[in-house]
Amino acid sequence: MSELSEKISFLRYLYREICVGFSEFKYLGKPIFIKHLTELEIGELQKNREDYVNEAKEKGLEFKEDKLIFLTQNGLWERSKDVAIEDLEREISNLHQVGKNLFIKRQILQNKTSIKKAEEKLKELNEEKNEALGYCIEDYINKKFNEDYMVSALYKDSGLTEKYFTEEAFDELHASEFSDLMYLIESFYQKFSHEHIKKLAACSFTMNTYQVCGDNSYYFYGKFAKDLTSYQINLFSLCGYFKSLISHAEGHSPPPDVAEDPDKMIEWYDTVVTSASNKGENKEALGVGHTGATKEELQKMAGGGAMTLGEMAKKKGGSLTKEDFLKMHGI
Repeated sequence: MSELSEKISFLRYLYREICVGFSEFKYLGKPIFIKHLTELEIGELQKNREDYVNEAKEKGLEFKEDKLIFLTQNGLWERSKDVAIEDLEREISNLHQVGKNLFIKRQILQNKTSIKKAEEKLKELNEEKNEALGYCIEDYINKKFNEDYMVSALYKDSGLTEKYFTEEAFDELHASEFSDLMYLIESFYQKFSHEHIKKLAACSFTMNTYQVCGDNSYYFYGKFAKDLTSYQINLFSLCGYFKSLISHAEGHSPPPDVAEDPDKMIEWYDTVVTSASNKGENKEALGVGHTGATKEELQKMAGGGAMTLGEMAKKKGGSLTKEDFLKMHGI
């Protein structure tokens, strides 16, 4: 099976799981079913937050912000490292933004390399900071939230009628069993990451379904909005966003090889955003050249509407005037 086929196969099954509202995994050699929660159910899990804060304080834990002040005042952490973390976060954000406007392969690779280097530096600093902070109130709350989530969302059957754990049984889990369970939950979160759902929304089979639902989530899922899972809402919103971009493509369609690959489609959608922005900034410009760009890259920049000088001259009646050349460069 080709890499593209594997990707589409994974995304098709992801689509199926999002629509039915649960996922099946293996735990200790047996099936276990994870329910996808609605926003109301996620909110319900937050009701015990204040109790967990008080429990953490009774255990002598501190909030990270308070602990950081203590560490800084006692020379156990340097404020300059916090500044470096903030600078790196801003740099990575800016690089991602710049990347959306790049089309030349060499520049894209350079941008990705810069992002990777900055992310590695950021990871090192954050790990050093977390080690200095140790276990804090926020960590205790996240641990308790994950425990509540597992008791609430894990089932023995696909009908989601029999809970996998009672609270008592969960509290009695052996350390190794709990570790296996946490690994399973982490795998679940990774599977339904925003990037994966974004790729799913960019698939032609998903967009074809969205196109016939009339922007109505009930026709898409057969459920009222309040009953939708967070993943269903995320997917539906991204489909709506991509549909709006298609309407701004001004009649240009992605090539067949792009349309069948969700990663390439996301790049194509980015070019639509960039092209619309460029046209908004300079509606009079007929076009611009980019040194080092291939014809395919120029097509991307133009949202599929790039032309050679010969093609432009033919469109203008056989020749280009001085004014045409000035307009090409937005002058």
